[in-house]
Amino acid sequence: MARPFEKLPAGARNHLESMAANGLLSESAAATALGMPLHEFRRVIAEHPASKEVWQNALAVERDQILQAMYDSAIGGDTKAAQTLLAVRHGMSEKQPKGNSDRVSVVFNLPAALSASDYLEAVEVKQESLPNE
Repeated sequence: MARPFEKLPAGARNHLESMAANGLLSESAAATALGMPLHEFRRVIAEHPASKEVWQNALAVERDQILQAMYDSAIGGDTKAAQTLLAVRHGMSEKQPKGNSDRVSVVFNLPAALSASDYLEAVEVKQESLPNE
């Protein structure tokens, strides 16, 4: 039985980033390309910090490629791509939040404006005289 992998093999960073740049990145494809069984690849990514960083950097390259393609589509007039890009990168959406949200919402309901005479009547202080003892 072969010894289990302790970290990703040498050259994994360049190989995984190249796969990501070409749209070929997945866990199974990465494991196969690096000559590792999938379960070993997943274990190494979870347990070895430097290997996890290599994988996260490859995912970042893939994410940047996708965001650039979406940006190009949005600039070209694709409104769905523009909406998605605004939602993903800037948290903007035309949809109202549903159910419980982490955001606090405060609503102020103001009464209608009073006429000048009604306003004076509302703010006028009427003093009462105290009964004489």
